[in-house]
Amino acid sequence: MRHTLLHYLSTQELPATIAGAQGVAAVEALIREGCVRAVVPLSRSAVAELPVATVTELTRLGRRALRRLHGAAALR
Repeated sequence: MRHTLLHYLSTQELPATIAGAQGVAAVEALIREGCVRAVVPLSRSAVAELPVATVTELTRLGRRALRRLHGAAALR
């Protein structure tokens, strides 16, 4: 899901908000990989609404990953 999300984010005007536990987990994975900069919730309470993350930037590494993904898809 994170590569799909990275592609989606590349088509959006940033900052972009991603909602839901799976979306936030994907954003966290992209942060760990160095592909995006984002603000994520520090804690998730049972009473809180859906968690959200705000992606503020695609990094140079993220753009490089996009080029690799698109190149690999074109070879298929």
